[in-house]
Amino acid sequence: MSFFSGLPWLEIVTVAGTIVLALFLFGLTVAAHEFGHFWAARRAGLVVERFAIGFGPKMYSRVVDGVEWQINLLPLGGFVQLPQMSPAEELEGKSEKDFSDLPPATPGAKILTALAGPVASLGLGVLCAVGVWIFGVPTNMTYRTTTIGWVEPGTPAAKAGILPGDVILAIDHQRPERWAGRPGAVVESILLGTDREILLELDREEKEIVTVKVLPERNSEMEGLRRLGFEMYPAQPARVDQVIAGGPADRAGIRSGDSMITLNGKKIWNPAAVKAAVEQGQEVLELGIRRPSGEEMTVRIRPERATNRKDKMIGVIWKMGELQVTHPTPQEQVGSAVGLVWRTLRALVTPASSVGLQHLSGPLGIFDRLVSLLRTDARQVLYFSVILNVNLAFLNLLPIPVLDGGHILFSLVEAVRRRQLESKTIVRIQTCFVVLLAGFFLLVTYHDSMRLKKRMEKPAESGEMPVFRKEKQ
Repeated sequence: MSFFSGLPWLEIVTVAGTIVLALFLFGLTVAAHEFGHFWAARRAGLVVERFAIGFGPKMYSRVVDGVEWQINLLPLGGFVQLPQMSPAEELEGKSEKDFSDLPPATPGAKILTALAGPVASLGLGVLCAVGVWIFGVPTNMTYRTTTIGWVEPGTPAAKAGILPGDVILAIDHQRPERWAGRPGAVVESILLGTDREILLELDREEKEIVTVKVLPERNSEMEGLRRLGFEMYPAQPARVDQVIAGGPADRAGIRSGDSMITLNGKKIWNPAAVKAAVEQGQEVLELGIRRPSGEEMTVRIRPERATNRKDKMIGVIWKMGELQVTHPTPQEQVGSAVGLVWRTLRALVTPASSVGLQHLSGPLGIFDRLVSLLRTDARQVLYFSVILNVNLAFLNLLPIPVLDGGHILFSLVEAVRRRQLESKTIVRIQTCFVVLLAGFFLLVTYHDSMRLKKRMEKPAESGEMPVFRKEKQ
């Protein structure tokens, strides 16, 4: 078995299988949305000409009960072609039959048909949320804190006097309940904030409440999104997972399972404090150590360069944040996804925000995320599907021509006027928005591809363990 597991072709088959499964899951999301339109149209007595997944050249098609079911080359979405609805030949292609004799659909039938797609997406999202509730999802318990673990020197947070150990009570008058993973969490509140400055209320050592206003900086590594300088460092124990043989920590008597609790007399709130001290060139680190038994001791360590490394180190591998399987309720999951959509849209249209269209993800980014999660844990895919389907539901309700919300808007106008809008007018409006939508897809796909390219070009970390010179006896 070990022989086959080492063969390159096995990895190729695994990757290929993961990609096929991700494509299937993405197609399932689109199919559920379009099936909502299909079902409502049939219930309303409308003629359905085509049910398509994807756009562009046809790859597969079959006619069943007068409806052409097809899969197209570009997996950018899908459509249900309804001759009695607003014309959309720019995206769906021209009808192969003459439907001029069909009676036009009533505004009510159009609204219900357009609304059924988002409702179906929301329903699938709720179904996925129930699955997450039943099977659970691996959760980084480190993110349950609101205590700052480390502040990078020279960043806006450091200049404002924010310290490791400060507990964040409020961000722009909103109390965060956790570090990340929710619309109102610490990280999301900073990234999706809409004010020029960020107002923080901090509890410092349970002795005083500190209020500071901080002007965030743009983070080039995150495509210009704003940051304060502590977002990557929630408070967590500096617990040693592994000690490198022959390294400074090994010689000082540090063992796996030990926790570093102080550095030069100051409490350690995150392992980044030790790493920063080494990078700043401190020759000797005085570390307070706590054994798993509760015994405490103090050691002095002089960082060294390993023979196969450029930078100095103390020779430990930190224990990652604790993962636990949690079971969030469907209401909590869907509510969080809706809140994230709302905060993102609000940030997009607010000038003071750093969020722009280039930060959104299109089909390529979603597909890449699905592949990554499939290779990590299938339960993460289910959790992500909740967010994906809720996004699909609510974004399609935006009153933009071509989207479902646009069809609803046209139908409402038609109902008020009590007569149909001229087809030429609708075609002209939709053509303009098709061009805009195409430009949007090109923009987000370009940025998705750049992010993917950057990640692929990033040098892989060496799997080789550091090797230290043996001390002379």
